[in-house]
Amino acid sequence: MSNLTVGAAALPQSKSVFERIVGIFVSPEPTMQDIAARPSWVLPLIIVALAAALSGFFLKDVILQTEIEKLEQKNMPAEQIEQARSTMEKVIPYMAAAMPFIFTPLMYLCIAGVLMLMGNVILGGETKFSTLFSVTCWSGVITVLSSLINVPLMINRQTMESATSLSLLLSPDNKDSFLYSLFTKIDLFWIWWVVVLGFGFAAAYKFSTRKAMTTVFILWAIYVVVATALGSMFS
Repeated sequence: MSNLTVGAAALPQSKSVFERIVGIFVSPEPTMQDIAARPSWVLPLIIVALAAALSGFFLKDVILQTEIEKLEQKNMPAEQIEQARSTMEKVIPYMAAAMPFIFTPLMYLCIAGVLMLMGNVILGGETKFSTLFSVTCWSGVITVLSSLINVPLMINRQTMESATSLSLLLSPDNKDSFLYSLFTKIDLFWIWWVVVLGFGFAAAYKFSTRKAMTTVFILWAIYVVVATALGSMFS
């Protein structure tokens, strides 16, 4: 038997699409190792974008009400608010359904780009962008479960705030505070997503799990603080 045949036989069999989807939730570390070894990103990206589009469709009325409340808080005249409502009623259903197919790929491309900057330039590792983009897209499958749980709760509560974020620990009277805004971005499902992404980052670079997790959580913490600060400045 040739060395090539022996080498091919030694390679573990690739996980099926179904095994990868299930593995992201129940065994993320070996699943991410399989994904990093055999990158693919089209299917998970479609799944995540489609789930976001469906969420937007079902939440269109809640989104509309949220936007109207923002206008009312700015003391906009009632006539202008009604004009805005009429326009948004026509636009929001299409935007909510279409924008995820634009912004989801762009967001994941940015995340993969930042990870590559950290891994290749700052941490001295080496991997391909396609590998990082693949683990990023597959880690996003976690958000599908988040949508399945949160969308019905948002519709029932008539709010766009996640029911699984730390903001539930604070009084609604503190909605305008920096801490409340910060806590809305610390969501249990987002933490889960960051953990899975950390396993993907480790698999892509062959970094230790501790090193990868530390890097990814620091990047996520920076994003949360900066996004909260910017949101407070322009709200």
